Amino acid sequence: MNILILSQYFKPETFIINELVLEMEKLGHKITVLTGKPNYPEGKIFEGFRIWGVQHEIYGHSIEVIRVPLLPRRNGRALHLILNYISFVVSATLLGPWLLRKKKFDLILPLVFLL
Repeated sequence: MNILILSQYFKPETFIINELVLEMEKLGHKITVLTGKPNYPEGKIFEGFRIWGVQHEIYGHSIEVIRVPLLPRRNGRALHLILNYISFVVSATLLGPWLLRKKKFDLILPLVFLL
């Protein structure tokens, strides 16, 4: 099965979604993850990642990870968290269809807030 996972949080951030996609890959599924730039819990974009632009990487053996820009959560105050969440939704909504245009999925899992 070809599966798209939409999740704001993903490796190197430590959330259960990381293990979930590895288990799905072991079961033989082809996984693509559309996610944001890692910034939890420090509140700034992790070293090795750019705040702007789209980044592609492979996780596990063949999990395609596509990272869209978002505003970092900074100090975690309400305004910064709201901007962080909204910026991911906007980036994923505007860039996702273009970035995924040549792919077909059997299942789409919107796990935006899955911890």
